[in-house]
Amino acid sequence: MASGTNNKSAAQLMAEANKKAKTANGFFQRMLGSGSGITDDARELFIQAGNAAKAEGDYPTSVEGYKRALDLSTEDFEKTQMYEAIASSYKMFDLPQAVSPLTRAAELNMSQGKWTMASQILEKISELYEQMNDYENMIKCLREAYRFLKQEGQKASANRVQKKIAETLVVQHQFIEAQQEFEEMAQKAKDDAMLKFSAKDFWLKATMCALCIDVENASTALNRYLNDNPLFEERSLEVQLLRQLIADVEEQNKELFLKHYDDTSLSTLRTDRIFRSMIDDIGKKINGDVDLK
Repeated sequence: MASGTNNKSAAQLMAEANKKAKTANGFFQRMLGSGSGITDDARELFIQAGNAAKAEGDYPTSVEGYKRALDLSTEDFEKTQMYEAIASSYKMFDLPQAVSPLTRAAELNMSQGKWTMASQILEKISELYEQMNDYENMIKCLREAYRFLKQEGQKASANRVQKKIAETLVVQHQFIEAQQEFEEMAQKAKDDAMLKFSAKDFWLKATMCALCIDVENASTALNRYLNDNPLFEERSLEVQLLRQLIADVEEQNKELFLKHYDDTSLSTLRTDRIFRSMIDDIGKKINGDVDLK
């Protein structure tokens, strides 16, 4: 995307762009066949006007500049750039309005088979929904992004997005679906030499999701993971912690439940926001303060 280098204000550049666009549409320019080049110049000026307005903090005017440039764009990649620029400015003063242009940019990439690029934009849209606390649409965008990344063989990115899906489901107390996501991640990780040591963390969180429902679900899930996966064994720190936590919930002993969490040798869990949220939710359930189902 071009940017102005002549230190002109957004208003000056917008005026020049409008004048150039009007000239491009003139009768004699069309007759002479020179309108195309002038249109390109006008588009460039509208982009510069949008950039200048953004630099000035005048985001509505920057949106106007980018929209005018979009109207003069002929190539899909140019349109995609403009849609993203429009969304970037909208984010600064009208967050919900940023969704539509980003959605359009994602659709253009899909129509060209640019699935990885489409997934990146879908992730940006999911972040907008997260800021608006619209978790249902956030998860929809993430699932679509995950599907595209998976089909394109982008394993690391797909795993990152799936983890975000699972964590968001936990925050939304959709524990059954979250458990399924963590299970799937564990199954994939255990067969990957680079990822197999992360499988235990996923089984741990899958079991915690089950414990957020009830003790019976947690015990059943834990025993199933132990039977099916040699990497997950009774002597592991993860399983020892889970056995303690399940027993504490069964005995309705909140104090011991929190103590076992605080004293765990798995130090990373104390800074794990998602695991902590499950601990807090289960703690409330032990007190009878909330029904997590």
